[in-house]
Amino acid sequence: MASPTDDEGTAAAPNAHLWSRDGFLGANAVALRTGYTPTYLSASGPHAPRRLSVVDLKSADYESAGGLPMEIMTSKTGVKISVSRRREPMRFTIRNAEADELHFVQSGRCRFDTDFGSLEAGPHDFVGIPKAVSYRVEPLSPGLVILIVDSPEPLIFDTPAPFGMVNFGAAVRRAAIAPGTAAKAGPHTLLIKSEDGITQFEMAADPLPAIAQVGGAPPVWALNLASIVPVSYGKSGGPPAQFLSTADTRVMLYSLSARPGKRPPVHHNADYDELVFYVAGPGAWGKVSEPGTLTWVPKAVTHHGPSEDVPEGYLAWLLETRSTMRFTPAALEKAAPMETGLYDFQPKTLAGTSIRQPPIKST
Repeated sequence: MASPTDDEGTAAAPNAHLWSRDGFLGANAVALRTGYTPTYLSASGPHAPRRLSVVDLKSADYESAGGLPMEIMTSKTGVKISVSRRREPMRFTIRNAEADELHFVQSGRCRFDTDFGSLEAGPHDFVGIPKAVSYRVEPLSPGLVILIVDSPEPLIFDTPAPFGMVNFGAAVRRAAIAPGTAAKAGPHTLLIKSEDGITQFEMAADPLPAIAQVGGAPPVWALNLASIVPVSYGKSGGPPAQFLSTADTRVMLYSLSARPGKRPPVHHNADYDELVFYVAGPGAWGKVSEPGTLTWVPKAVTHHGPSEDVPEGYLAWLLETRSTMRFTPAALEKAAPMETGLYDFQPKTLAGTSIRQPPIKST
């Protein structure tokens, strides 16, 4: 295995090793160490970093119009991640009784029909659907891939300054009720997701259609990743800034798209699992260049992270969660071990020869 290097290509020893609480917002301490501390030879057990391509996963809603998204990561606190590859319109309406849902459209186009009207979404759109809001999804093009984050606590816009990161007036779109919408008579299936499973109701009519929005703002919204301006610190570097979070900061989301600045420090995060979703190039985020790749470094695991100062640019976002995440058995079969310097596939050493594990594709 080649020796790790710093931004100038020289051997990265000694190096500064950062320990931090509450992400970058709490107590922190830095120690100088020789060698390159993220390097590990092997790991066994559930808390080892992995990467997963979600675009080829065969979710139940890919196979059947009556299917649901595929859960790929779960936690004891209710934070979950799922993948949807729906090809046909939902034949039912669904409502989450436990969590806000954040849908990220990796590819394809679709329409969300909700209690508060409809909203079209396309590649690289985030769509926020709060807890207990009913919705259906209808694909509008082939190749729809959506990553879904469940957050038991409400997700709210949380930019560090009122201006600069997001133009809320122009970039945030809201669901709208179409004039003349009428409820369709006849039985309709409503599914309510709860902590212990799915409850199915047979309704006398379609529960979604509404006449008009007469109070408050529609709570269903969309925002494109490219419309979120990453916070930069010139050439000095610095941590990213969140654009969405829960009040208890259990879940925080950041744009991790290309930006100027130094490479992040070697780090182990005391409180957050870090999940980075690589969205699009042409530039690469370290050794991650396949759109739709999810990388996971669990809390307390030493990592470095590649430089984000990529001239050709790329789009990516970061999910930090205090919840300890675990892959579901089906997703774990497809997830590959990952090193945490440049987030490449973890090398395996055999008879002194470095052998790279290839990406694991679903069948």
